[in-house]
Amino acid sequence: MDGNQIFALGLGLEAPWKLVDQHLDVSSSPHQLHLTVEADRGSLFPCPECGQACPAHDYKELTWRHLN
Repeated sequence: MDGNQIFALGLGLEAPWKLVDQHLDVSSSPHQLHLTVEADRGSLFPCPECGQACPAHDYKELTWRHLN
């Protein structure tokens, strides 16, 4: 099992999501863990309201910060 598989398992990622890259930046303080999560183009996702499988209409990059 490689690092990407371990992180994906820990995050509970399921298809169509996949973890494609990970990088620990130790040059900054505090250290930063960068994860790249993607899905194949054309993947279908469940609607949060009705649960029907729908195509995504946009993607965006998000940043989360650990709460103190």
